[in-house]
This record gives sequence, structure tokens and C-alpha cells, in this order.
Amino acid sequence: MYDACSVLLQRVMDDDARLEAVNEVLRNEGGTNRNRTSYYGFDDQDKQVLQEYCKVMKPLANCLDRLQTEENAYLGVLLPTLTLMRVALERMEEARGDQALTYAKPLVRALLRQEGNKGGFNNRFSAMFKDLDLLMASALHPNYGMTTFNSVAPNMKEEIFQRIVKEMKALIRQETEERDNSQDMEAMEEHEEISADPFAELCDTTQADQEDDLEEDIKKELLAWKRSKEATLKKSHFPAKYRDQWVTLFIKYNTGIPSSAAVERLFSTAGDVLRPKRACLSEDNFEYLVFLKGNLHLLKQKFKVPRGVNEEDEEMF
Repeated sequence: MYDACSVLLQRVMDDDARLEAVNEVLRNEGGTNRNRTSYYGFDDQDKQVLQEYCKVMKPLANCLDRLQTEENAYLGVLLPTLTLMRVALERMEEARGDQALTYAKPLVRALLRQEGNKGGFNNRFSAMFKDLDLLMASALHPNYGMTTFNSVAPNMKEEIFQRIVKEMKALIRQETEERDNSQDMEAMEEHEEISADPFAELCDTTQADQEDDLEEDIKKELLAWKRSKEATLKKSHFPAKYRDQWVTLFIKYNTGIPSSAAVERLFSTAGDVLRPKRACLSEDNFEYLVFLKGNLHLLKQKFKVPRGVNEEDEEMF
């Protein structure tokens, strides 16, 4: 609906000649206006209604495009993208003067909130902004980080900050202990001695000091982490210190459930290949054809249709 109205505005409403041609068709078809007093056609009021509809629905359409993409589709994209849509709709609702909506305000209210049912942004998505896993995914995404939490979830910012520090400490401590244990085992086999002071380990404060230093390092790295504006993520976008652990934590929270869209397209391609006239294809040849069809976009040259190929099979090349 949004795409159709957008094209209608761009291709017809903004061109007087085309608008008159469309109105002529409507008059010939016998349509009448709202008052049934004259032949109906698009007027300035209709144009304003369509403009306001497209203005209101554009943030929603952009949100869907970002969330439906298969590239850079990380779980941390969800909350910031929803926040962008909500902020845009709220600004339209609060607009005054020349920017105020005349006809589409009820649509904005319906998109933001609906009483007595599960519709509207607030009813549908408000619980997601309290989900710790979703918030962690956004906080660990280099394109967003903690800097976006003032808009996404300001009340949860400190809790997420402390949770990141806690999990980073656990990751670093685990890897350090595994490395140290493997080294200490060899040393213990060679030098197995009884300590003169068996309680010295209980009184040693070195480990506690190291824990405090580690926590301070993680906090400094997290506070100094600047968001990246590059769409394609790279390892260099993460803090330099403990980078492997940062990437591990990012993967833990940003690996979403795989979509079945790619598999469904593969089945559709296989259906185009295995037609009734090709029912005798061997398994190997069928697999080769599906593979070629799915990867033609990777080739730099265009294939020409061989002579003698039927029109039914032409689209396979």
C-alpha cells in the first residue's frame, strides 16, 4: 500500500498532464465525487491525504526494510530500529504549525497506541525494551553501543553496563585460568613441594587486586568505545584490549534465529528446475542445475540462450 501510494504521488500527482489523464479515465468510467454532484477526480485534498499517509508510513516501511534484510542481520539491530520508528511517529504526533498533520493524526495514534487490544507500538513492543538479552545485543553492537541507550532504554543503561562488565570478567577469567592451569600442571609435576606456610594463599590479596584492575580496564574500554558508522562489521570495530573476548560476547548475544527465507527460495528454484519435461534428470545433474541457478549472480558474464532451447526452459539460463 505504501509503495503504491508513493509511486502514485511521484508519477501521477506531481505531473499535471498525467493527473489530468487519470482524471479523464475516471470521468469516462462514470465515477462521482463524495457528494455525488460531479464526476470524480483526484483533487488537492486527495493529494494531501496521500502525502500525509506516505509521510506517516515511511518510518514503518524503512523499519521493515532494515529488519527483513539478510545482510548484517544481527539481533542488536532490532531495538534501535524500533526506536527510530517510534521517535519519528512521536514527532509527527507532536508537530505544530505547518508541520502538523491534518488528516493522518488518527493513523499515527493507532500506530503508537491502541486501547483495549494488542495493537499499536506500545502494546506490541514495550516488553522487548525490558528484555536483557535484546538490550545486551544492542549494547554490544559496534553501530550502536551504550551511546544509544539514552534513547533506546535509559532506565536500563546502568544495569546493562554492569552486566557487560560482569560477563566480560567471567570470560577473561575463564580463559586465563585455563591457560594458567595447563602451564601450572607441568610445573607441579616437576617441583612438588609442601609450602612452609599453608595459610599464605588465604592471606594473599594479589588476586583481589587483579580482579579490581580487570574490572576497571573493562569499564574504561566500554566507556571509551566509540560507535562505528560502517554497515559491514569488522573485528577492528571492537575495543583493542581483550578484543577476542569482546567478539565472543558479541556473537553470544547477536546470533539470531536463522530465517527460513533463503531455504524457501532454494525450494522455489528447485521447483523451477525439476519440471515435468525434466522428470528424468539424475540426482547429480539436478544438483548441478540448482547450484548454477542459485549462483549465477556471482558470475561476471551473462549467459546466452543456446540454440534449440524451448521458451519454457529459456529462463533457466
